[in-house]
Amino acid sequence: MKWLKLIGLAALGLYLIICAVLFFAQRKLLYFPPSLYITPAGVDLDMEEVSLESGEDRLTAWYAPPSEKHQKTVMFFHGNGSAVYSNHDIFKDLIGQGYGVWSVGYPGYPGSSGTPSQAKMVMAASRQYEMLLARGVKPENIVFFGTSLGSGIAAQLTVQHKPALLIVDAPFNSILDMGRKQVPFLPVGLLMKDKFQSNLALSGADMPLIWTHGTADSVVPLSQGQKLYDSYAGPKSAHIIDGGQHTNLWGLGGREIVTEALRQIP
Repeated sequence: MKWLKLIGLAALGLYLIICAVLFFAQRKLLYFPPSLYITPAGVDLDMEEVSLESGEDRLTAWYAPPSEKHQKTVMFFHGNGSAVYSNHDIFKDLIGQGYGVWSVGYPGYPGSSGTPSQAKMVMAASRQYEMLLARGVKPENIVFFGTSLGSGIAAQLTVQHKPALLIVDAPFNSILDMGRKQVPFLPVGLLMKDKFQSNLALSGADMPLIWTHGTADSVVPLSQGQKLYDSYAGPKSAHIIDGGQHTNLWGLGGREIVTEALRQIP
């Protein structure tokens, strides 16, 4: 019996070690900032590099103002392994059509100081929203476009600021949900610091929502986007792209879906 107790204690010790590693290293497992910063000119874009402060962090965002034709500005929230420059192909398309683009800078990502966390990212996003207002962009002309992790930041920002339209590309229901499915044997709800519960953030919201997701997404399963979409009670439209993966939806019909949605905004 003694050796059974020893095995049990060893198993418990290992379990606690795994919990401790997850607790202390979780943000390194969630956020993957690229190592290099690229300027707008480096991706052939004529966008302003905006430097701003958010708490103790110094951020770099990119901005191109809207034309008089459209007046709408898209706040773009990139994913956890991307940067302010990563979706330059989308920016080119939107700017070419006359829309403004604000590529949101995150703490701890290329061009910005600090370390990433949910609270700091949402605060930084709110600060950048306020800067758009200060530049004369009206709230009814601001659209949120979040991809992957960015969808979670955009959803959290809607609690403070209502956009004219919310576009979520390959979104999750919540990071908490994702964690529970990946490590069901751990008390993820107790250990997780940044839960990004998009479902709760959007509860009671009524702005139009556009959801795009690929059937072959191996990073954020289609079921996660479907769960978020199903729980949303406001006006919404789903666009499931057959064979679409996690980062290629724009070229597989996403461009046309988003462009049409932007056209429909009064």
